[in-house]
Amino acid sequence: MEITVRKQGETTILDLSGNLILGPPVALFREKILELLEAGDKVIAVNLASVSFLDSSGIGAMIGARTSIESKGGKLCFYSALPRVIRTLETAHVDEVLNIQRNEAAALASFGSTV
Repeated sequence: MEITVRKQGETTILDLSGNLILGPPVALFREKILELLEAGDKVIAVNLASVSFLDSSGIGAMIGARTSIESKGGKLCFYSALPRVIRTLETAHVDEVLNIQRNEAAALASFGSTV
């Protein structure tokens, strides 16, 4: 798992590459979210376009990120997930609780006036 961080206005964007699975990938994702929160970043969009697979630990990390960010008054969105990843999220019914958008423009728009 590789994570690249970039800014688009007030939004911090994480470009993930690799599988979001149990072990170092999930640990890295969680650490990066906490690092951003500690730095004061509260509007975060996660690009899943290069994530080809996620397991239950990856799903748990996504939900945990949402909880952590929203508890600090922030907003989180995931976007550009591949069909296989979308199916996994739908099967686990987490697509109903996570903000998942089709692309980066839709993700940024979903934050409203905070971007």
